[in-house]
Amino acid sequence: MSGSDNQQGGSSERFGLYGWSMVVVAAVLMCATLPGRTHGLGLITKRLIEDVEISKMDFAQINLWATLIGALFCLPCGWLIDRYGLRRVAVCVVMGLGVAVLMLAASRSMLQISFWVTLTRGFGQSMLSVVSITLIGKSVSNSLPIAMGVYSVLLSCMMAAATGLLGNQIVNFGWREAWGTQGLILLVVAIPCTLMIRRRSGARDDSPKATDKQQRTDATLAQAIRTPCFWIFACSISFFGLISSGLSLFNQFVIAERGFGESIYHHTLVIGLLAGLVANLATGAAARFISLRILLTIALLGLAVSLGVFPWVDQLWQVYTYAVGMGLAGGMLTVLFFTVWKHAYGRSHLGAIQGAAQMVTVFASAIGPLLVSASETVTGSYASVFLAASAISAASAVVASFISVPDASRGDWDPATIKSPTSETPDLCPANP
Repeated sequence: MSGSDNQQGGSSERFGLYGWSMVVVAAVLMCATLPGRTHGLGLITKRLIEDVEISKMDFAQINLWATLIGALFCLPCGWLIDRYGLRRVAVCVVMGLGVAVLMLAASRSMLQISFWVTLTRGFGQSMLSVVSITLIGKSVSNSLPIAMGVYSVLLSCMMAAATGLLGNQIVNFGWREAWGTQGLILLVVAIPCTLMIRRRSGARDDSPKATDKQQRTDATLAQAIRTPCFWIFACSISFFGLISSGLSLFNQFVIAERGFGESIYHHTLVIGLLAGLVANLATGAAARFISLRILLTIALLGLAVSLGVFPWVDQLWQVYTYAVGMGLAGGMLTVLFFTVWKHAYGRSHLGAIQGAAQMVTVFASAIGPLLVSASETVTGSYASVFLAASAISAASAVVASFISVPDASRGDWDPATIKSPTSETPDLCPANP
């Protein structure tokens, strides 16, 4: 695939004011998933456990199963988006998340907490995430990589601000009051944002003629999951989520094992965030001219190097260099995950395809802390985690360098362009020139 293949030049839709407004709306919607994410729930975990008088182990089990069950919400969400349109689904999902957050704030028993945490995971981390990233894919055409880069930067800034504000609310007013406020904000603020979404952004029946043409030239979910491209992007980027979630949860212990204090840990968070923002914008710009396959390979190699050298870090500048490397790799992988699905498979079934990919990432993030903790328990050190993860990242980079990425705008999924006379579906991964 040449650099120019990354551009969706064949579409007549222009990326104007509406497209930019949808980038902002999508970032707001993704930020609204905070109550359903690990670092959001982490803000209230200690107070919730003490208030309801349940053990840490019980809550850990609740969170694990809530995350795994919540991941299953991704698939029906994608199908509903493709069938009924983004606006309808977005309104329902935001309302569901708002109610779940309000009910969790009022929960008094372990059973109630289990139920409502599961729904916050399902509606927030899973469904609303799918809505957010699908919104850009269905609203933006020829500037998708740049839009995803800007979206990633906006999201990082919004998440940082929202986390800080929520943390202050919890400290000053208590977790129930703060959580209840989050539920009201979702219902009062986020829903009006969803009403800005045009019906044409995702609804199949808005333009039957255009839809029929897209149906012929875009991949279905069944076709997408038959391609190596889908699995290498979904699994390699999900692996970053796995190792990132595991290391983030135990990051203070990881840094301490190398002989550094808590203040250094906080410094690495800031440095990693800034490096990620730079990578978001750079990757969004580069994806217009450089193959997504090459960018994925570079990101995975950078991740492999960063992870592989950490067990030998013993100086402050090395810790900061590690944080920069992880931030750059994570920033690149984030934009690639948001960009590849529409580029490779088109927009007709984008909700279902991104839903399937999002489900893989949620599963990976859920088991990451367990694998990291188990590895440290068995070996007595976090070094084994870094070395194993580095090897897997390097191997994934090698595989990524050989895959072929389809280009939906070029008609790779149009049966008329498929050379096999005995098949009505594309080859496992259409070749790129």
